[in-house]
Amino acid sequence: MAQFHREIGKLFASYSNKITANSPVQYVPSPPTKGKVRRALSSALMPVWFKFFRGPLDRWNLAVMAKYLRDHGLMYDDLYSDKEPVFARALELLPPDIQAARFRRLMRGTYLNHLRLYLPVHEQNYDPFIPYMAPYVEEAKFQLQEEEELLGYHMWEGVWYSGGVTGFGDKEPGEHFLVALPNLYGAGGSPMQAGGKHFSSHAASAARARLATLAQKRLEEAMQQRERQSVSQN
Repeated sequence: MAQFHREIGKLFASYSNKITANSPVQYVPSPPTKGKVRRALSSALMPVWFKFFRGPLDRWNLAVMAKYLRDHGLMYDDLYSDKEPVFARALELLPPDIQAARFRRLMRGTYLNHLRLYLPVHEQNYDPFIPYMAPYVEEAKFQLQEEEELLGYHMWEGVWYSGGVTGFGDKEPGEHFLVALPNLYGAGGSPMQAGGKHFSSHAASAARARLATLAQKRLEEAMQQRERQSVSQN
């Protein structure tokens, strides 16, 4: 099937070249011209739009993404889908230490997300947007292009997976644990609730403190009971 598509593409390309060569005049569509009123409105409103609306919105989106990545100890390159052929090849090119660190970050982020907890603040002081996968992605692109040119093999021909490749996981947007609404904003919908509120780091710390106090109290009661029994036996 891939060979058939390649041959059809060659036919269309040759037909297009033949028409272009035989045409007496080359038609180049000109961009639409704006009127004076539209140019004046654009020059007056676009700076205001980018300064007070688009710019703050983009900065807010970047800040939210950075906060979420730091809360869960993830890097931005950890969010790419391993079902995409280029990234799958890049993962194969990773050194063992980088590959193990990526796997541990993902497992830790999954565990913290399940418990509705965050990393300690002193562990969140890092830049999550360092593109550590960039050189390996470029090498993967080069290898796949070389295989396609020399072997006539396209990267999608050996992929059995079919589905949405969003860059955030193997599900559609909004369904993966990295982009779900309760994780970003603490909204409802979580099975782990206590009194209608999500477990936060403060609530979890308070719960652990209560459990520790209760355990200490029971231990003291058990020790006092043992002392009374020893006194009664003597």
